Amino acid sequence: MKIAYITAAEILGPQNTGGIQCCNRNLNLLKQAFGEENIYVCAITKHKEYLSKTSDNTKVFYSDRKKISILKNVLRGRLQFGKDVENAVLQHIEDMGCDVVFIEFSRMGFFQKRLPDKIKQVLFVHNIEIDYAQHLISEHPSYIVLKLAFKINEALALRHADIVMSLNHRDSEKLVQYYDRAPDVIIPITMDDSFVQSETDKQINTMSKLQLLFVGSLFPPNESGVTWFADEVMPYVNAEFTVVGRDFEQLRNRLENCHNNVRVIGTVGDLSQYYHDADVIVSPILMGAGMKVKTAEALMYGKPIFATDEALEGYEVEGQDNIYRCNTAQAFIEAINTYAVNPPFTSFDESIRNLFLEKYHTPRYIQVLKKLLIP
Repeated sequence: MKIAYITAAEILGPQNTGGIQCCNRNLNLLKQAFGEENIYVCAITKHKEYLSKTSDNTKVFYSDRKKISILKNVLRGRLQFGKDVENAVLQHIEDMGCDVVFIEFSRMGFFQKRLPDKIKQVLFVHNIEIDYAQHLISEHPSYIVLKLAFKINEALALRHADIVMSLNHRDSEKLVQYYDRAPDVIIPITMDDSFVQSETDKQINTMSKLQLLFVGSLFPPNESGVTWFADEVMPYVNAEFTVVGRDFEQLRNRLENCHNNVRVIGTVGDLSQYYHDADVIVSPILMGAGMKVKTAEALMYGKPIFATDEALEGYEVEGQDNIYRCNTAQAFIEAINTYAVNPPFTSFDESIRNLFLEKYHTPRYIQVLKKLLIP
């Protein structure tokens, strides 16, 4: 069986967003389940320099993402790329003799409509696109021009998909509500296991203050969550808060000048030591969609977690020791201060680590994928 994997996410560059990380997870899962030689990657990119990454099993297609090009495509109903790229991808799939296409995001409805009936279509729904479009419009009113294209493409994508996958039950319920189409399977955020226990994990923190860590890149939900947490929670807790993630150094002066117990690291090449050194992870995400990749990463490292419902969305953590749901500033303050009065702190919880291995370790879903795709 030959599978064409199609995405317009920038999977050939840095894995600096949760969406890109999830796409790469899906691609690696396909390779593990069906063999790398049977997966034909169709990567649609706005970076011309990535064209050089074309290889035997990877074909790179350039799509101009200048504003005028996006507007022209949108007026013709298309979101991710124009009809020229669409034609080239369709021809490539035919040339490779693919039996299945695996499509990331429900934004390629017009493309899916044109696929031959003999090719099985597998659609991975990362989030509900019409909800995402509404969020874009609330942030940038000029994006209203995108709304109809999002709606039409998502409806077409769901109509033509033979198999639909979603990340969580919340998205599953919305798919039924909006499109009367339940997903065939829910595959949550997972990751391959890169955890290597260090001596730091075995040590007990004898410092006077609890060490809190946030990990994530600087984009609106993370920025609003971190600044809210720094302003509304940190002045009232006996703890120190470290922020690590791409571009957060842009907020260093804003956060450190206002709070003497907040430290902003920002962009780093390797997150592992920061995870090892932290006592607990905090994830004060107040808005968003899908699932949060960094929650799975925290589970992988066996870290106690203080998080909102949004940060824990899709994760089966009810009844799990050392995972605390906090949806208000007062809830965070009370939970952190209660935890902080009982030093020394152990930064590694084996039961949380085992939860990751049982539910959020990528190889667990190899057989699930095989059963879905193999007749």
